[in-house]
Amino acid sequence: GGGRGGFGRGGGRGGGGFRDEGPPAEVVEVSTFVHACEGDAVTKLTNEKIPYFNANIYLQNKTQIGKVDEIFGPINESYFSIKMLEGIVATSYAPGDKFYIDPSKLLPLARFLPQPKGQAQGGGRGGRGGGRGGGRGGGRGGGGFRGRGAPRGG
Repeated sequence: GGGRGGFGRGGGRGGGGFRDEGPPAEVVEVSTFVHACEGDAVTKLTNEKIPYFNANIYLQNKTQIGKVDEIFGPINESYFSIKMLEGIVATSYAPGDKFYIDPSKLLPLARFLPQPKGQAQGGGRGGRGGGRGGGRGGGRGGGGFRGRGAPRGG
């Protein structure tokens, strides 16, 4: 079932969020604490959307506690780890404690699901293009070979 697919990893590209922009105007619940692992907090996703990689994670009072580090688990029961900020101890949380995120740092789950047929994202085009390229390459090779033969004959 799903394995450890890091399907969220690429999502952070649009995230920005390296400026200290202060707390967001609002935060929404994103996950609950499960356990601490090697200094990170492992949390279960409770939002229907997927957080950006590296998005800031807050408590309900908008205190930032860390960033989204890794997203894993099956798509309908995802978990993610939070890389804690300096001085924040993951083991100080209890199972069920809620964590919050800036809603603009969430991606719709549909982004990670296979697209319905007819909306393939460039997959078909890429395949056909590869075929054409191969044909052209073969033609050039043949031409060059014939060309080299001519001077020797004359």
